[in-house]
Amino acid sequence: MNNEMLPEKHEPYTDKYFLRANEILKKEGLNPKVSMKVFARGQEKIAGLEQALAALKKYSDLEKTGEVWVTKKKTYENKEPLMIIKGPVQSFIELETMYLGVLSGAISQANGYNRPDLKEVEQKLRRLKEIYKDIPITYFGARHYPWHMDKKIAGAAIKGGAKQTSSDIGSSNIGLKGVGTTPHILTIVLSLIYGKEQATLKTAQLFDKHMPKEIPRVTLVDTFNRELSDSLSVAKYFETRKNAFRIDTCGENIGEGGSFYNGKKARDPEYKTGTGVTIELAKNLRLNLINNGYGDFTETFLSSGFGDEEKAKEFVKANHEFKKQTGYSLFMGVGIGEVYPAKFCTADLFEVNDKPLSKTGREAGNIDYNCLERII
Repeated sequence: MNNEMLPEKHEPYTDKYFLRANEILKKEGLNPKVSMKVFARGQEKIAGLEQALAALKKYSDLEKTGEVWVTKKKTYENKEPLMIIKGPVQSFIELETMYLGVLSGAISQANGYNRPDLKEVEQKLRRLKEIYKDIPITYFGARHYPWHMDKKIAGAAIKGGAKQTSSDIGSSNIGLKGVGTTPHILTIVLSLIYGKEQATLKTAQLFDKHMPKEIPRVTLVDTFNRELSDSLSVAKYFETRKNAFRIDTCGENIGEGGSFYNGKKARDPEYKTGTGVTIELAKNLRLNLINNGYGDFTETFLSSGFGDEEKAKEFVKANHEFKKQTGYSLFMGVGIGEVYPAKFCTADLFEVNDKPLSKTGREAGNIDYNCLERII
């Protein structure tokens, strides 16, 4: 895929929260140099680097302002860097959806995964909708599949029961614009200035300052594994104004105040305790807000693995029990991305102005640049 094959503009194919985050950075005059590690889990053949580079070259000025390194290897090991991208944050924050999508698509194809079947996507969403009932589903999978498939996959997800999508091209199926929350990358950048303890609160404040009033205030609160502390501080800021929190705790972490599963830092097959987004974490966060007087003004939105039908059933059951006990919902919506089997790539920020900064649990560690080649 060369530059000529890419769409004229990347914005319609971009997760909405990256576009809004960049708008905030520009309005605040913040443009530090950042470093991003692109990787995948497992062990597979590598493909798609040329397509990812083409997107970076077409839509950014990294050839003048930054660096891009790519692996020399033909196969990757778990979490090894496929690419390292360095440059002013404003120059490529909007491109993550695009380069991850083409990279994931190429790696999936090279390793024998089938092209997404739209009928199966629709059927999967119908099964999920049957489980979640009146709990809204938002399709968050734009970065998991190539940009040229986003409208069709999003359309199939909507036909199956999803209420909204994260990209404008996806939401154009229903005549709407994409939706989103605040992203990890904005909070990490702000932590350079305000510290980790204040960065999530500052993210919410700047989003509130710069975004139109009709856009829901939904703050991502797991960046620094301070889910309870940060949601409460943001709730205090909004006071009696309606706002919501997204929990997306990664599989490397146990949510703030959470419990080990069977004495180990591991995933619970019933999703009650352990790492990632658990029932315990959702309950603790919600009860913390309710007990501090914010139950009527706040809601929670869950993502990370909620396309798993067994996980969906467990959380819906927990939601019913929580309502009976407290009168409040445990969560008000879910975001799902993995709607068809594929290999998915991830991008994590690990440096800001050459200072190590990352989402908790996703520290880059030592990167062997001898295994990488600088292309830009």
